[in-house]
Amino acid sequence: MELDYEKLQRGIYEVESLPKDFSPHHPVPDFGYNHLNTRGLLYRPVLDEHYGRHESGHIRWPGDRPFAVCLTHDVDAVSEQYLRYLRKARGARFLRRRAGWKRFKWSALHHMRHVSPRFHTRRDPLHRYEKWLAVEEQHNARSTFFFWPGWSSVSKHHPSDCTYDLSDPVVLDGQKCTVAEMIREIDRRGWEIGLHPSWYSFDDADEMKSQKDSLEEVLGHEVVSVRQHFLHHDIRVTPRVQELAGFRYDSTLGFNDNVGFRFGTCHPWKVYDPERQTPLSIVEIPLIVQDTAMLRQEKGLRLDADTALAYVLQLAGEVERVGGVLTLLWHPNAVSDPIAWSLYTTVLEKLHKRNPWFASVREIGDCWRHQS
Repeated sequence: MELDYEKLQRGIYEVESLPKDFSPHHPVPDFGYNHLNTRGLLYRPVLDEHYGRHESGHIRWPGDRPFAVCLTHDVDAVSEQYLRYLRKARGARFLRRRAGWKRFKWSALHHMRHVSPRFHTRRDPLHRYEKWLAVEEQHNARSTFFFWPGWSSVSKHHPSDCTYDLSDPVVLDGQKCTVAEMIREIDRRGWEIGLHPSWYSFDDADEMKSQKDSLEEVLGHEVVSVRQHFLHHDIRVTPRVQELAGFRYDSTLGFNDNVGFRFGTCHPWKVYDPERQTPLSIVEIPLIVQDTAMLRQEKGLRLDADTALAYVLQLAGEVERVGGVLTLLWHPNAVSDPIAWSLYTTVLEKLHKRNPWFASVREIGDCWRHQS
């Protein structure tokens, strides 16, 4: 059957692929349900090829760069001292249910086992956030850090939610500070701060707006970019919720267990509301590569570093061919993983030689809006 490119970009195929038992409590189906995956087209930007975007000059990147690289980080944890979080989270309503507590406890203990013996050292191995700024500065790059709004700012919790508060202690450049102070300093240096909202925000505009307000209160200015935690997103409702909350840009539409072009494109686009059959104002910056999808060994692609690098460079070649944007997600806790950290620095070095425009989500979105 011939591919309907309008249905693809409007998310109709995605809606049709959702399993019948999909509910707000379950993760959004991953690549196995994707329409392009079933056709063997996940690693090609087929929508961009169809519209001939590179040849028609669909978008011109600053400095006439051949393509763009959007660097992003989902700040799921600010510390590896998980016992503190176990104590704080145990009283939460969802953890009073035995199943919720068991899942949370074993997840934390599993992580503690893998970070030992660092777990008992005096210096927290995640308190090196300045390393991300330094390595990106070397390539004249600025990224987007998606921060959770704080445990106390979320009205309904899920076992997968982040557990830190904005008042928690961290260390930046050797100086003790709170998460809120670190957020302000990262913003002051020219990096973007976006929202990484809770699991149950995906279909609740009031909850989304409340969490956005919380982060904006810390920053003292507007937050325009969002990525759903755990990529928990429903194309039928989440874009509308994000728009109602006042966001301009989203960068959620990728995969947790694979890489590639979920909607067949590496160009930004205005998301369509398939239920109301109307275009929305929010612009999607599609997520192409996630670190854990490649490197995590218990699920996903389970790649070694060399093979993961080959995947990234292959996708970069496809993006460059159609003049799009390669959006990368590396979690900040990767700084304590030698393989993940080394891969990130190698990827930046390899991509830098191709002369792309390195940019944040906001910068990519603003550039696209200016030309649309």
